[in-house]
Parts: sequence; C-alpha cells; structure tokens
Amino acid sequence: MIKRTLVRMTIWNSTVVFCLFIILGGALYGMARYRIYSDIDRQLVFNIDHMQQFSLSNGEQVIYIDSKEPERFMMIFYWDSNDTLLQSFIYKWQFIDLSSMLREKQNHMGPESIRVDKKTYRFVSRPYQGNLPVVEELSNKPLKTVQIFTEISAEAYYLNRLLWSISIGIGIGALLSIIAGYALARRALIPIQKAWDKQQQFVADASHELRSPLSVVRGQTQILLRHPDHTIEEESAPISAILKETKRMSNMVDGMLLLARGDSHEEVISCKPVRVDGIIKEIAKNIEPIMDYKQLRLQLHVEGSEFLMNGDEDRLIQLFMILLDNAIKFTQADGQIDLECLRQGKSVLVTVKDNGVGISEHELPLVFNRFYKGDSSRNRGDHGAGLGLSIARWIVDQHQGSVHISSGVGCGTTVMIRFPVIS
Repeated sequence: MIKRTLVRMTIWNSTVVFCLFIILGGALYGMARYRIYSDIDRQLVFNIDHMQQFSLSNGEQVIYIDSKEPERFMMIFYWDSNDTLLQSFIYKWQFIDLSSMLREKQNHMGPESIRVDKKTYRFVSRPYQGNLPVVEELSNKPLKTVQIFTEISAEAYYLNRLLWSISIGIGIGALLSIIAGYALARRALIPIQKAWDKQQQFVADASHELRSPLSVVRGQTQILLRHPDHTIEEESAPISAILKETKRMSNMVDGMLLLARGDSHEEVISCKPVRVDGIIKEIAKNIEPIMDYKQLRLQLHVEGSEFLMNGDEDRLIQLFMILLDNAIKFTQADGQIDLECLRQGKSVLVTVKDNGVGISEHELPLVFNRFYKGDSSRNRGDHGAGLGLSIARWIVDQHQGSVHISSGVGCGTTVMIRFPVIS
C-alpha cells in the first residue's frame, strides 16, 4: 500500500512540478516575444501613421517622420490602384521577392511577420491618405496602399535561441521534477509510514493480547462440555475463569476503542470546572478496602482546598485509578503508597508514589507505549494488557497537562501530573 501510494504521489508531484516548469518557461518566452514585437510594432505603426511631406531649405521635397524612438532601418512600399509597386523605391534585388508577397497582403492592417528565404520581416499596411504629393508624382495612377517594413531576423534568431534554451531547461526540469517529486513524496509519507507501522503494530499486539484470554475461554468451555450433566456449582471454577477472562477482554477492548477514538479525534472529553482535591479525597476513601485487603498503607496529603480546573471528572477519576492500580499491583505487602495534591503557581500537582519494585532506567521511556508490560520482574501474575499508562497519558494530554515518571529498580515509582488551574 505504501509503495503504491509512493508511486502515485511521485507521479502527481512530478507532474505538478513539470507543469510549473512549462508554465514558467512559456511565460518567459511569451513575455520576451511580446516585449520585442510590441516595441517593433509600435514603431512601425507610429511611422506609417505619421509620415508627412517636408520641404528642405533647398526646396527638395522629402518624406519625414517626427519620431523620438531609436533609429531603426525601415523601408516603404507604395502601391498604385493597379497593385503596381513604384520601382524607384526598391533599392535591392532581394526585396523583389518580398514585394510579390506583400502585394497579396495590402489589406492586412495589423502588424504581421513574413519570412522570405532565411530572413524575417515585420510589416504594417495602411490605405493611402493623400498626404504625400511627392510620391503621387511618381505614378500616373492614384496611390492605393502604403506599406512599411523592417527586418527582424536578428530578433527572431534570438527568440528561437531562447525557445531552445527554455526547451532544454524544461527537459532538465522534467528530470529534476521526478527527483523532486520522489523526494517530496518520501517526505510526505514519513508520518503516514509511521502511522501505518504504528497501526500494524497495534493490530499485532491486540491480536496477541486477545489470543491468551480467548484460549482460556475456549479451553474452559471445552471442559464444561465434557460434563453436561454437572451442576453450576460443580463447574464453578471454569465458569469463574471464563468470567474473569471475559472481563479482561472487555476492559482491553474498551481501552483499545478509547485510544483508537483518541487517535482519530472522535473521543472528545467534556470539560467543566471540577475540584481536583475533591476527586482525590473521594478516590482515597473508595480504595481503602482494597488497601486493607492488600495489606498496604495509603498516605493522603492534600495541601489547600478548592483546586478548580477545567476537566472531565469521569476521565480524571479513570486517570488516578489507573495510577493507583499500578502502584497497588507492584507494591509488596506492608508497603506504602503516597497520594499528594498541592498547588504550585498556576497549576495543581498530583503525585502518586509507591515503594514497590520500581522500573529500570532503560524501560522508563517505554512505559507509555501501548501493550508494553515491562520485564518479568514486573510481569508476574495478571497485570492487565499494558494499555493503562497509554490511556493515562492520553487523558493528561486532553487536559493540557504534563506527566513525568521517575523510578529505579527496588526504589519504587513516582508519577507526577501537572494540570493548569482556573485563576
């Protein structure tokens, strides 16, 4: 799946980058061509529209154009009513072929390009306006059309060079776009790959954890089926085992569902002002029977009162019960668990401390991982599915809090949680 997605994203990114190269190259060429031709066309149109007859001091009549543009070599064709070119104005034989082509374009008013042999010309045509008597004297026929043209072979040559350069650049850009597309796709897929690997690991761990209770349920059910004539009292042991494993699976599924909804942002907590100190005191009172049964001591210390914070009371109770449950599980008989709640500045600090077996230094960064249970020294007996601390951290994150664990083997574990309080 990831490989197919990588290929599709590479193709898509390469296409986008390649299209950008084409658009930029086309825009560059189009802008250069427009600027060059527009300057030439403006000068052609200005000259043909502002031609006038002018008398020199010696009485000679000349054609004059009052232009402030830079000088550019241009030639003028005059056509009479019989479409005959006034030959006295053709200075070079190379313009004969050009004149035959321009004869057919006398009605083309706008600036156009025309190619003769290996040269390119730009021309403009206008109907004769009767403002050049000196030209009229050259023919016994009325003048019909005036054409002015200039050679643009140099401009066309450099535009072609520019086009070739842009085409080569686009070709190189195509290769670079593939490389860039692949790099962008790989970079974009890094979080997706991590999420996919995490999901695959989650499914594998969940399958492994569910296999054990399911095997117990199946085995105990087979034992029950061997003695269909027995009473419930006689088969209380397998029934008890089935109920225990069913409860374990139910808790595991609830935990996985909560974390899955949290990952997809579907599980939204309902925040309202709650008293943290009140929750702590209530939990301490409720777990007294369990502490007595486990032969443990609970030391409660609440400094101050009415620690108000925005939170979900049910989730906070679940959070503190997870921490106390872990402390109870990993503390031997006659041990002590300290539960503290105090205010520090603009936050409330809740601490759960035990003097149990502790956690090794290399395991501390892993305790919040899903399904992580630690080494065998902490994994004796039924210690759950390894989702408790993952759920605890999710609850803390949802309340914009922070959690820190410090521990050492044989030295117990201390969990400190900090929440912002309402001023």
